[in-house]
Amino acid sequence: MARPTLISPFADQSLGDLVHNDGRAAAVFEQFGLDFCCGGRRTLAEASREQSVPVDDVVKALTALGAPGSTDGQPAEWTDLDALVRHIVSYHHGYVRSASPTITAWLDRLVERHGERHPELADVRRLFAEMNEDMSAHMMKEEHVLFPAITELAAAKRLGGRPPMTPFGTVANPIRMMEDDHEEAGDLIGRIRTLTGKFTPPDDACTTYRACYAELARYERDLHRHVHLENHVLFPRAIELEQTLG
Repeated sequence: MARPTLISPFADQSLGDLVHNDGRAAAVFEQFGLDFCCGGRRTLAEASREQSVPVDDVVKALTALGAPGSTDGQPAEWTDLDALVRHIVSYHHGYVRSASPTITAWLDRLVERHGERHPELADVRRLFAEMNEDMSAHMMKEEHVLFPAITELAAAKRLGGRPPMTPFGTVANPIRMMEDDHEEAGDLIGRIRTLTGKFTPPDDACTTYRACYAELARYERDLHRHVHLENHVLFPRAIELEQTLG
């Protein structure tokens, strides 16, 4: 006999909105393997069904969080697009650039020392190298093309001017390209998660093995929050601001 489904307003809200309203929801979704960044437009009910996760269990976990406090939602400075761009570049881009060389070096060592017993390590290394290359190019495009345009939009709003002229016509065009990049990054880290058994080191793992898997898990968490901030906060607000100024 099927369990009755809990009636909750959470089920009909999108994952992106739930994280936007209460940042603590991100950890809950990661616990259940629900993608709230690239797949953040799906409702909780839809995402749970696709992943064969009982929506009741997710609702219970969200309900157990209680009412969000003043620091659990969106920081006040995120209403300022300039500040949000600076945060993304310094915090998230900074993390990717600092963590990637370390993870790469660890994976090289693991393949050399443990690759024979754990052949999946070679695939993990290959996928991470692909993601690292893609993310490096992606961040450069954001920092040198899209983000300056968004910063100029924010300046135009403050000064009461018109939106800046750009070679790409509207910010929606590069935003679509960045969202495509996000989809690819999400697919790659998802494949790494599967190969590593949700970043679980084997019983014979050495210290480096465990440290590498822990950092890969941290990389995934950072990527989810990074993409969520862009896809569901920065990008729609930039498009709305451009239309308002236009």
